[in-house]
Parts: sequence; structure tokens; C-alpha cells
Amino acid sequence: MLKKIFIVLLCLIVALPTAVLATEEVPSIEKPTAFSVRKDPSNDYGLLLRFTQPDSIMQYVYDDLAIFYELDWRINNGPWKFDSKWDGVVLERGIGLYYEEIYEHYVPVDGLSSIFHDERNSFEIPIFPWSLDVAALDLQNNTYSFRFRYLYEYPAQDPATGTWGYSYIAGPWSDVASIGKNADSLIPEKLDAPKNLKVELKNRPEGQPYFHMTLDIPESVVEANRAVNVCTYVDWKIGDGKWATEGGALLFQKGDRSLWDDAEMDPVDEGSWGEIDIKENTYYFRAFFEFQKPDGSFVRSPFSNVEMLGVPAFYEKAHSWFEGELKEAYELGLIPDRLIGVDLTQPITREEFAELAVRLYEITTGEAVEPESPNPFTDTSNPEILKAFKLGITTGTSQITEQNPKTTFKPDDLINREQCATMLFRAIKAIHPDGDYSIEGVKDFADQQYISSWAVEATKYMSKLGIIKGDDKGNFMPKAITPAQEAAGYGMATRDAAIVLSYRTYDKMPEIRQTVSGDSGSGSSGTGGAIAGLPDSYPHDLLPIADGGRVTKVEEKIFEGGHRGYLITVDHAEQFDSDLVGFYFDVMKYSEDLYSIIGKHSRFYGTKGNYYVEIDFYQDDVDDYKGYVTIGYYKK
Repeated sequence: MLKKIFIVLLCLIVALPTAVLATEEVPSIEKPTAFSVRKDPSNDYGLLLRFTQPDSIMQYVYDDLAIFYELDWRINNGPWKFDSKWDGVVLERGIGLYYEEIYEHYVPVDGLSSIFHDERNSFEIPIFPWSLDVAALDLQNNTYSFRFRYLYEYPAQDPATGTWGYSYIAGPWSDVASIGKNADSLIPEKLDAPKNLKVELKNRPEGQPYFHMTLDIPESVVEANRAVNVCTYVDWKIGDGKWATEGGALLFQKGDRSLWDDAEMDPVDEGSWGEIDIKENTYYFRAFFEFQKPDGSFVRSPFSNVEMLGVPAFYEKAHSWFEGELKEAYELGLIPDRLIGVDLTQPITREEFAELAVRLYEITTGEAVEPESPNPFTDTSNPEILKAFKLGITTGTSQITEQNPKTTFKPDDLINREQCATMLFRAIKAIHPDGDYSIEGVKDFADQQYISSWAVEATKYMSKLGIIKGDDKGNFMPKAITPAQEAAGYGMATRDAAIVLSYRTYDKMPEIRQTVSGDSGSGSSGTGGAIAGLPDSYPHDLLPIADGGRVTKVEEKIFEGGHRGYLITVDHAEQFDSDLVGFYFDVMKYSEDLYSIIGKHSRFYGTKGNYYVEIDFYQDDVDDYKGYVTIGYYKK
């Protein structure tokens, strides 16, 4: 007997489409927040109904409740096509099958869970003449009116027969939307422009570059989007070329032609576009909103602000006195992607500076750092910050305890000058942990008493190297002391100043390396002609070889253009790869037409004196302490 009861219950459960079994659990149903009708821009004979879901309805959809919409219409002053009374009705097979049986041309209901919604919970229903059971739509002589509501379907028992089926709760009808001869239109006549367009250059994991764009949508445009399908478009150009809107090129939009405020834009291959070359080109972007009116015409907003990315644009947003050093930093790859194309005159955040310091470490050493794991922070998962933590460049801002084993980082906090000096100092020590960092005899700044005790060593050491300098009165301006100073941004580091500090630190690395205990590959103290096996014509003064190197091969080489010269192979066993890269970079850094790449295979090509020079450093994959350098040269 129990087995039979279990089988019956199981059959009932399987037969019911929803887990909600009790009528007292049915939700309250709102009406839609907006409802409009317009001509379908994709064809000449159809219509589009658009509506936006209330948050409560969307939550029901996410909760997997059986929520349907029911559409109703009339032509001119005729009767509404459907005006069903659903309260207390029990259907045997559900509302979808009910309408399929009584109306063969068009089923005026659908489940919301099966319909695509845009990111603002709006969607559109296409209407064709046959949907309304007419041969054609005559908008000049007729008025077509529409309304709709939500229905909640749930299992229920018919009290008259005792059989199980489906009952319904119907929400209120929407406002009526009309189109045609006597229709009152709620469609706006204009759109406000997008605000605060921002564009960043980023890279996908496989290395493919793309543009990440954000903007602010005015509330008036959000409201307009409830009545019509407003789309966000991005207009673009490269350098002095034409804007896409002027030259007939493709505009950028999301695939669903939606109103968006956050998007990723891949390079558009239109012949002149191809690959992103941020070092050679300037890319311009501006955004606008647009929708199509019922009569087929378009309403377009004014353009947003213009965003620029690229080398020329880079300097337009920086202090002019930093331009030379910024260019050097950029060419060396010392500037993180997030700081390219932004306003460099603005203060730098903790997150941005951490990325800058990590970039300095990785470029100088040629080593990629693995992020700290597990994540010690509660408010960031940025892998660059986790790298900085692992290297000891940065720490948390709250105390770690047994009860709170993680700390905060506060990535958006602004960073002052003494904090910049300290983080760069830590980066230097991470690169050369055995260096001499004494500050004995270094003169105090005029405002030394305002420098925090934990920052004294760093600020003095960076001053000793000439990386940081005081003002004309000898003040360092470490941080804001008074509320007035804080309000004025006193002592804060700007983005371009921070980049320049990183570049100056990089430039001082050979000098720092000389202080490393036991280092033999230091600075400009190359061996010159002391190494056996070099050709008699070798230009020792122009191309010194780092101490500790051993010439293993000398061969003649025919360079491009038929120039005859030499290729020298120098083995540098038991020497740090970073030291070697730094040494040979110093040899070549003031060369004409310098081409350089720093990494596992570092390359320096250019003209030095009367010689064309190629220097390649190869790091051993197995042992970071083994590597060799090839020096190719010919006399011009």
C-alpha cells in the first residue's frame, strides 16, 4: 500500500511543471514599467512592441516561477481581442496550449524565462499583419493599440471536478501603446549625449589587444530606452583619418544593438585598421546614442567627449616638463597598460602605483612574477597587486590577526610622495637584495620632521641616488600635514611624476648594481681588451664586455646590405641575467635608432659611434644563472 501511494505522489510531482504547490505562495504581480510600439526598422510591414520588466518580475523569472506575458490588441475603436478573466479558472493543459487551440495564427502568450532580455531587462515582441489577422497594416488610416500583462501559472485543483491542472494570477494591464492615424506617441524627439567616455587598451590572455570602453548614461536616455530601443554606438578614427561616421566605415555596437555603458571592442579589420599599434598610431573614440522612430527616421544624440589612445595622445595628458622621460619610460615598457591614455596629471592610486612598481621589477629582471596565493586581501584580486605583495613592495592597510587572517589593500586610495619613495625602494631591494643601501651622510630635507619614520631610509636613499629631489627650498613635501594641504592635494604624487620616478630608478640600476656584494658585472667597468680571442679591430671603448665573460666563438658575419663584420659569442656563467641585461642596455641606451626588447631574449640593435651593433642576450631556460651574449657589429 505504501509503495502504491509513493508511486502516485511521484507521478503527480513529475506531472507538475513547477515546484510551487501551494496557492498561498503565489506572488503579487505588477504591471510593466514601460510599453511602446513602433515600426520594425528591419522590415517595411511589421511592428515592434517593447517593454521593460519590473525588478520583481525579473526576480520571479530568476527564481524559476512560471511567469507569462499575455498580449491583447484592438484596431481603431473596436473591441479588445482578448479580455480573459483568469481568476479562479483551472486549465487542464496550461495557458500556452489553451491559446494554441483557439487562435491558429498567433499565440499571444509566452513564458518570460524563454525570452532574451537585454541588460536593462527590456525585450521586444515582433508583430506582423498575420499576427493581427489582417492582410496588411494601414498606419495612415487605422490606429493599432496594444496592451499586455503578466500571468503567474501554478498547479491547482479544480474544486468542481477534483482534477489537477493550472490556475492563474493575472496582473494589471499595462498602459495602452498605439501606432497609426490617431496614436499618441511617447517616443522622445531628442537624446542627451553620453557622459565621461573612457577607453583603455587591454590584452586578452592569448595576447590579443582590445579596447575596453565605459561611459555614463543620462537618466533621460534610460527612460527613453524603456519606450524605444536606444543603442550605444562608438565612432572612431586613426590619426588624421576620417571618423567612421564620415567615411562610411563600421561603427562599433554590441551584437544585440542594446544600450550599454561597458563594452569590449576588438580591432575592426577594415583595411586601415588591422592590428592595434599603440606605439605608432593615435586612436580616437567618441560615443553617441541612437534609435529609430516609427516613421523610419533616426534620432541621434550629440557626441560624447573624445578619448585618445596612443603616443601623441599620451603626452597631451601629461605635464610638459616630463615629456622626455615619459617617452623613455614608454619605449622601455615601464608604463602599465592602465596608465596609457589616461590623464597623467591626476593623482596616482595605490593600485596604479603597485602595478608600476611590479612592471619596474619585471622589466629590470626579465622575470615574470607569480601572484601571491592564497590572496591575502579582502578588497582586491588584481594579480599585479598580489605580485607586489609577494615581492614585499606593498603590504596591507589593516592588521592581520587570528580572527581576521586577511588584510585590506584599499586600491583606490591616493598615494603620497613618501609612500611612492618607499614602494620604489622596496622594489629596488627586491631586484638587488644584497646592495649597499646605507644613507650615512645624506643631507636632511628642509621638512625632514614631517617625513614618517618608516619612510626616512627610503626617501634618503632615493635622494642619494638623485631619483627624488626637493623643491628650490630643499623641501621634500612628503605628505599633507594640515586639512588645507590635504584639500589642496599637497604632497600627493601625480601619475606622470610616479612614472618618471620609476624611470629614474630604472636608469640608476647599473649604479645600484655596482654596490651588490660580489658582483663582477658592474656598470661601465667592462674588460675592454682584457678578454682573449677578440678581433684586433674590436672597438673596446664603444662595446665593452661585462666582467666575468668568456669569449667562446668569433666568426665573420655578412650583415644585411652586404656589410662585413663580426659576431662575438660571450659566455656569462654564474652571473645574474638581470645584471647582464642592465649592463648591455647601458652600453647601447644612447645609440641612434635604438631597438630594444628586454626579457628572456633581450635585444639591442642600433648605431653606436661609427658602428652598427646588434647585442642579443639569451637566458638559459633551466638555470637563470647561465646565459650568453652575442655581439654583432660592422663599421659603417
